[in-house]
Amino acid sequence: MIPSHPPNSWEIEEHLENIAELRAELQELILSQVPAIWPVSHSLCYSYLASASSALACFPAARLAEWVGALLDIYEKDGLRAAQRFMVAVESNFLCRIRGEAGLSFTDAARRLTPYARALIERKITLAAGPRIYTDTEYIYLPHKVTLCPLVEDNFLLYKLIVTFQLGLLVQGTYDFHLPSKHALIQELIVTYGAEPVSEHFMLEDFFSLFPEPLLAEEIFTMLEAQRVSLYIAAAFPGLWRDTANIRSGLAASRSVKHEFPPHSTILEMLAQYSIAGKPEKALNPSLQPLYKRVLAEFLKPLQTADDSAARSATIYALLYGIQEAYMKVPPLYYVGRLNPAEARKGKRRRRKVAQEEFIKTLASVMLQTERGTAAGPDFERVSKAKQPALSGEEGFGMLIFPPKKQDTPDSVQEKDETTRLLTLEGPSSQLPEPLRKLAQEIVADLGHIPNDYISAAQGMAGQAAPPLVAVNSPTGQSLVAPLTYDEWDFRRNGFRKNWCIVREKQLQPIKGTFVDSTLDKYQGLLRQLKIQFEMLRSKERFLKRQRDGDDIDLDALIESISDTRAGKAPSERLFIRLQRDERDIAVLFLVDMSSSTEGWINQALKEALILMGEALQVLGDRFAIYGFSGMRRLRSDFYRVKNFTEPYNEIIKGRIAAIGPQEYTRMGPPLRHAVELLQNVEAKVRLLVTLSDGKPEDYDDYKGEYAIEDTRHALIEAKAAGIHPFCITIDKQAHDYIGHMYGEVNYIFVDEVRKLPLRLPEIYRILTT
Repeated sequence: MIPSHPPNSWEIEEHLENIAELRAELQELILSQVPAIWPVSHSLCYSYLASASSALACFPAARLAEWVGALLDIYEKDGLRAAQRFMVAVESNFLCRIRGEAGLSFTDAARRLTPYARALIERKITLAAGPRIYTDTEYIYLPHKVTLCPLVEDNFLLYKLIVTFQLGLLVQGTYDFHLPSKHALIQELIVTYGAEPVSEHFMLEDFFSLFPEPLLAEEIFTMLEAQRVSLYIAAAFPGLWRDTANIRSGLAASRSVKHEFPPHSTILEMLAQYSIAGKPEKALNPSLQPLYKRVLAEFLKPLQTADDSAARSATIYALLYGIQEAYMKVPPLYYVGRLNPAEARKGKRRRRKVAQEEFIKTLASVMLQTERGTAAGPDFERVSKAKQPALSGEEGFGMLIFPPKKQDTPDSVQEKDETTRLLTLEGPSSQLPEPLRKLAQEIVADLGHIPNDYISAAQGMAGQAAPPLVAVNSPTGQSLVAPLTYDEWDFRRNGFRKNWCIVREKQLQPIKGTFVDSTLDKYQGLLRQLKIQFEMLRSKERFLKRQRDGDDIDLDALIESISDTRAGKAPSERLFIRLQRDERDIAVLFLVDMSSSTEGWINQALKEALILMGEALQVLGDRFAIYGFSGMRRLRSDFYRVKNFTEPYNEIIKGRIAAIGPQEYTRMGPPLRHAVELLQNVEAKVRLLVTLSDGKPEDYDDYKGEYAIEDTRHALIEAKAAGIHPFCITIDKQAHDYIGHMYGEVNYIFVDEVRKLPLRLPEIYRILTT
């Protein structure tokens, strides 16, 4: 049962004594977990053999694999001593957790909730554990552990409610609040309470500072926003709101009005209970009933925006203003936490800077691409402040203007969203690329316009040479992004090794030489054929018969209808033929093996194939990206960017393809998972991940054999679950032994001669996408 590097025979006997008295089936069960533990740590394996029999006395034998999985997670996170402590206290460390008595940890909940959060808000947002619940618009901070409910499922629902509520604050614009100093509400508060204006534009903190007791004003506003967002969640996510009804009732029942609360604190506590459960759970002091009813009447009036909540806050504050005692904080609503407008403003600034940089880079790329094509290029117009006010600090704003619409423009075109009208390329054949459109929408939603200097910077970048790129072998080269961590699948434990691998995304430096020209010259005849074939694929036309309306009469259907009428049957109304045009919406990522085994003819053929594909896809119009991968051990998985989805295919990209060269080993799981992450950010009906490799996955460490194959296979399963279609093109003569198991029998192809790869790749792609 023990893999390579076995101990001495006397050591084996010593450790097996711990299970010698058990029944044979239990001995076999305990030993079946040794292959999962021994490669991770010999010392841990010895401790496991010493503790397994006592652990099995606490839980059913069917739970042993789950217990071992939890043991390995503890070991890889906190080390041997923590794992040994885990094995000793089975009841508190394992059984309580699976019964839900120990609550649910952030780590366990975040894996499921991160994709949920990003899908709801349609952009990247990160979940993190923290001491307080709040969002800074980039991160949502959640408790390290939720233990309020007896069942794990209910604790997960509470985590989900917290995440949904924080997203609701963003979607409903709580942190977008700002009013000019001359606004009627601001002027009224300055007059009423004698406050000094602190800014030309009042953000939330500025607004609260206008009141004699800013904390009371802030908590009233928070309660109103909690009520407004709760109504939004109840309408937008009725299932979640229904499923958490009992949890919210329990939260309300756990609250109480403290004896020392002054009247306004008591009333806000009653509002908190009402917001959670729909009614106060505790009796109210009769003397406060009249004031509470007046406050509650204001509290329940409909609110549309954060501005409405601010105005209503002022009304409720005025009702409570006569109370002489100092206000005491009430506990926050558990799933709401406290607003943190200062951190939200910092987060928005960081996001604004990232969006600015991405917008400038993407727009510059589009401008370069347009200049090389037939379109007229982007047009630019400065709009004066008289036409459209800019935020403080901006000098007007820039826009790319859309060509004037004709009066007879179809409704479908007239209904373009505001961002598309604001920013587009001139010329009837030009379309605003999806990544650029999304960035423009985000910037307009944040600032109200696209600033002039964003456009100017993009124009300047487009007019300059590309920035210096990092060479693969450059000792001073830097990664394009911060290192990313990914899990790795361990089939022996039937679970992930969490945060196990580090991926560094780098960029190839383009090289000059004769490779590209030689390739184009070598395959010029084939390339002409490919361009003709791919041109025919751009859109397909077919006739749909038996339609309710269409371009022409369907004679077969008409004859059948007449026959039915004469036979006394009800005739069909589907009597027309319609011409259907199927437009392509495909994104493909080519993932190229750059391990040392590709040196020589294999590397040459891979690069030639990519050059031909790039030329052919230029004609076809499919979006495509090219990345290479290699690495050394789990902490250095290198992911080389040759072309991303937004970059135009040009001489720079061809130079990067020419620079592709053999590096080190083939740890396939991490680059596959990173490629899936990139493809998930691309909107397309069909998303393909095509891997070009010459051999099986293998790294310098223990990443080889069955372990490596199973991790790669699981990464491909994850890709399919994300709606991505993986396919492998291999030139490994031994591939038939393993690749069908990894990719599935219909998701790979074997090219039996490396020289044929440039001929076969375009043909394979055409078959895959038609």
